[in-house]
This record gives sequence, structure tokens and C-alpha cells, in this order.
Amino acid sequence: MGYKELAKTLFGNYQSSNFARVSDYSKKFHDAAVPFQNYSSPYFSGTPNLDFQDFLKAKELNYKPQPVDDVYRDVAPLLQNLPNWSNPGTMINVIPPVNLASLAAINYVQGLNPNFAQDTYAGFLILSELEVSKYISDLVGWDWKKSLGLFTFGGKGTNLYATKIALAKCDPASSSQGCEKGKYFILTSANAHPCHYEACDWLGIGKDSCIEIPCLSDGTVNLEETESIIRRELDKGKKFLGCNLNGGSTNELYIDPIKKVHVLFSRIAKDYGLQYRPHIHVDSVIGWIYLFFKDYDFKKNPLGIGSSSLDKIHKLSKMAEEFKYADSMGIDFHKTGFCPYLSSLFLCRRRKDYYAMNPSKFQAMEDLKYGNYNPYQTTLELTRSSTGALSALVSLKTLGVMGFQQMYAEMFEASEYFRQELAKDARICIINSESCWLASLFILKPKEYADLTLQDILKLNHSEIEAIKQYNVNFAKYIQRDAYNAKIDFVFTSSRSHLVPGTNIALGTLKAYPMSVFFDKKAAANIVRELRNEIDSYSKDAHVGELDGLSAFSDDMVYREK
Repeated sequence: MGYKELAKTLFGNYQSSNFARVSDYSKKFHDAAVPFQNYSSPYFSGTPNLDFQDFLKAKELNYKPQPVDDVYRDVAPLLQNLPNWSNPGTMINVIPPVNLASLAAINYVQGLNPNFAQDTYAGFLILSELEVSKYISDLVGWDWKKSLGLFTFGGKGTNLYATKIALAKCDPASSSQGCEKGKYFILTSANAHPCHYEACDWLGIGKDSCIEIPCLSDGTVNLEETESIIRRELDKGKKFLGCNLNGGSTNELYIDPIKKVHVLFSRIAKDYGLQYRPHIHVDSVIGWIYLFFKDYDFKKNPLGIGSSSLDKIHKLSKMAEEFKYADSMGIDFHKTGFCPYLSSLFLCRRRKDYYAMNPSKFQAMEDLKYGNYNPYQTTLELTRSSTGALSALVSLKTLGVMGFQQMYAEMFEASEYFRQELAKDARICIINSESCWLASLFILKPKEYADLTLQDILKLNHSEIEAIKQYNVNFAKYIQRDAYNAKIDFVFTSSRSHLVPGTNIALGTLKAYPMSVFFDKKAAANIVRELRNEIDSYSKDAHVGELDGLSAFSDDMVYREK
């Protein structure tokens, strides 16, 4: 194939949209992928075991161009073992099915290759980022003309921005002269995500500078301890950066008392004569969706939400209203906004706080005009994709406030029903029966502990606790194997490190995250029925010990989980 023919085949015609050719290629790839797809199962076809080194040994890059059909046949097998997030039984993480309207929009636009480094590389598409930031600012209760939002590479990126801004506000010279070793401290909740420590590591502040705040029995930060820690560290001569609070944790959806922390920080700043306000960031990458219920009429209840779910959603929405007292937020549209990866929004309440990193680059909203908007001058990334902003905008507009309310009300009620049905089985012990979130946390009780309650189990000795933990980890591997083999229509994950709230005890918690919009009471009932059959088989299977080679989702995703 000659140069011009190759160029035409792979790049089309610069004088046309080439949409038809892309559609044709999409169809070809789909046809190549079909043999590996099983939409009735939590996973596409595959095997749970593969040695990556052995796989790579057989691979050599071709010298001559290959026909597209041949390439697709070679690449399509890589789809094996992909989770099917649309399946209501796929409950292994907080990852939703993708809004197809968003997917179509970004697939088209990606072919045009916009770059959000500056407006002249992105055209008016860059307005999608500003528009989403306005909508979320309105939901939070912030002045959109004074706020600033940027899409970044993930939840760790949003926390990295927040920590960097906190450092810049506290110690402006750090940007040019570097950090002082051991001179800073920043707070995080004992129930927060481990990336708060990682952000300090990446910024050179040091993980040891991130101090953990003890929590109360309801999972929120202990304010008395918070104040004590702050005063203790300030009295040592250290510089106080601020805190990363929970705005909806992964498992229990803990939301910290942000208004009270705001008041505390104001008092601390006054008492110590601080010339800046310590930064409050809310890690709300999951919990932000309860902002959609802030104007819901909980008395008239137009969606007919059941009383138990209604009370819990109302409670969460009231707690989420306090996000407005924070200085910045993180929002993952790829977690609870039905968008594809990556679509994380960092939203800062005051533009001047964001520009503390680069004061000379400050731009007020009223000064933004096409041709003078250059985010690359201050963003962590120089090159940025349009994917996050555009997919978020399409998802927000196609669903609207009511659509998000409808989706989450249905999923919330189904999750409540799911836990109630699980609790009817004496072999199952629910850990979060009063949860205000979708996730269900539970364990299986081995036969010898069948009559024990959760409180009884927590009083057992170390070896007994370890045996229960291994029993549950093995069960997660057991159902994972059957899900891979399409024998069952659900899959959970288990955690070796999840601690039963209020304790230091890990029981190998089984965690079910029902993120599919197709998860309703009927789906929940079917999953519980299948689960009971799996428990029956597991308790009788003499080969359970042979599952040790399986890992994947039966292991923790992060090295420190709360």
C-alpha cells in the first residue's frame, strides 16, 4: 500500500468530516469484539488467569502496515474480562454505565482532536468546561462569576489541586523557593481516601505532614480533636495548610460537618493572627449528586420515594448543602455522573484562591473572551482532553435535575430492598444496615458462628476473626470464578482491609456497589436468589481452598482503605 492510499485509508479526506468512515470502522471493531462480549454476564468472556510476561513474549511490532480488519481481530481479544457496568449484577466498584448520548458526543469530538490547553486549540468547545462549572456552582450555592472549575485526570488530581492551593495560600514563597521540610501540616479524616496522603507526597510536603483526625461513632470528624490537633501543631511553630474533608466516602458515604469546620478555622485564624484562611477542600467525588435533591419537595414527594429512603436522601441532601462552606470540591462524573473515564472536576469557590498558585496570571470571569483564555498557564496538565467536560455537559443536560433524582431514587430504594432481603438469610450479617448510600457491606458467617450477631463476632479472638475474614475473601473468589464462567449474573468484591465502623477489626467485608441504572427491586431479588444458591454451593464445596490463585477484584484496590 502506497503512502497516499495509506493516508486515505487511515485519515480519510481533510475536506470532509470522515464520519462515515469512522462509523464503518466502529462497526468493524464491534464485529471483531462480539465473540468476547456476553451482556448477560457481569464480565465479558475470558479467563481469570493470564501471565502478562508470557503474553508479551509472543508479541512483535509489525514492520509493514496491517489491514484494519486484521488489526481489529488482533486487538479485540483484549476486551476479555472487561466488567459489564450496565449489568445490575456488576457491583465491584463505584463505576456506572455510560450515558450513551455523552459517549456519542465525545467519540465524535475526539476525532477533531481538541486540546483544552487554550481556547484557540479547542474552539468554543472549551465553553463546555465553563458551563459545567457554572451549573455545579449554582447547585452548591456559589457565585459562578467568582468560582473556577477545571477538569483533571481523576479524584487524586482534584485533591492535588486543593493541596497545592492550600500550600500556596499559606506559603506563597513555596512556589519559587520550595517547601520547608517538616514545617507544614494538613488534616484529613480517619475515614478519608488514601490519596490525601499521596497528594502530600507528590507535592513534596510529605505524607507525614498529613495528620489524621479521629472520627466519632457516626463516621464524621471529631471537632474537639480537630481543634486540639491544630493548636498543638501551630504551637510547635508549624504552618497550617487546611484540611481535606469527606463529602461522601466510598463505602458509608460519610459527610463531615463542613460548616462547623469553617467556623472553627475562622476562630483559629483569628486566635493565631493568620494572614490567610486555611483551605477547606471537600472530597465530594461521590456525594455531590445529593445536591440534585436540595430543592426536592420532600413533603409532596412527587417521585413517590418510600419513607425510609426518603428520610435518608433528605438527610444526605441537607448535609450536602454545607458544601457551600468549603473552599473547593472534587466531583467525579465518571463515578456518579454516568460519564466515561476520565471526567473529574475540580471546583474552587474563589478564583483568587486558585490563582494563589500564579497571582500574575489572574483572570476575572468578566475578562474572558475568545482568544485570551489559556488554562495551560496555570493548570497541572498543559495538554487536556475535552472528554471530561463535554461528556459531563451532555450528561447534565440530557438527564437534568429531575433525571438524576429519578435515577438515584430508584437505585437507592432498590439498595434498601437488597439489604433487607440479604438480612433475611441467617448466614449473612449486614454491617451497614442503616446505610444512607447505595453500597451494601456484609459478611458470610461460617457454620460454627451461625448463631452469632455482628457484635458477638467482634468479640471473638484474633484467630477466629482471621478465619472469618479468609472465609469471606475465599467466597468473593468463588463467586468471581463463577461470574467469569457466566454461571451467575452477579459479582461482588471483598476487602481485607475494610474495618467494621468504630473498630480496628477487618472481617473480609463483602462489598456490593449497585451502580447500574438497571438495578431495581426485581434485579435485587434475582441477585439475592442467586447469592443464596452460591452460598449453598460454597459451603459444600471441598475444593474451596484451591481458589488461592485467584486475585483480581477479591483484593483491595488501594493500599489503605477506609
